[in-house]
Amino acid sequence: MTQFLNLHPKRWNLIVAPPPKRVLVAIARLAYIMPLTVFDCGRRFDSSIVTRAAHGRKEIVDNIKVQRAFTCFEAVKLLEQEQVEKTPVVILDFLSTFYDENVKLSARNFLLQKSIQHFQRLSRLAGLAVSMYPPAASGDSVTLCERLRSAAPSVSDYAAPESINMQWGLF
Repeated sequence: MTQFLNLHPKRWNLIVAPPPKRVLVAIARLAYIMPLTVFDCGRRFDSSIVTRAAHGRKEIVDNIKVQRAFTCFEAVKLLEQEQVEKTPVVILDFLSTFYDENVKLSARNFLLQKSIQHFQRLSRLAGLAVSMYPPAASGDSVTLCERLRSAAPSVSDYAAPESINMQWGLF
């Protein structure tokens, strides 16, 4: 299950549209082995799922340090303040804070570039996994998505295939 996060030193992994429950179970499984830090940018961290995956073991849940960001400015601040350690970092739904159209696109682009530099810094020792969900709308948010995807050294794509409209025959 920890392979799902694809944590490798000196290289960060972008996980596109992962099943949310699967990410949380992978976090709990990783916490069995070592402490880790989770940055929740899209309010995706559900402690009840993590606790069930850890079989209610408090020492496993205590291995997970969760911090939340509600704006792109807060997300970058979390990255800046995090020290490079042998503790893996998992970032949930990173770009959700960047989809705020009340923040100028130039500021979001600048903050995304700073974030990518922090991803490289934080992945040096223990690895880093960043999840993101593509925006529903087109436009500026899509370009941010593409920039993040092109900067990632490793991308795991879990986007659902488009449904096929097929009519079943009677016989």
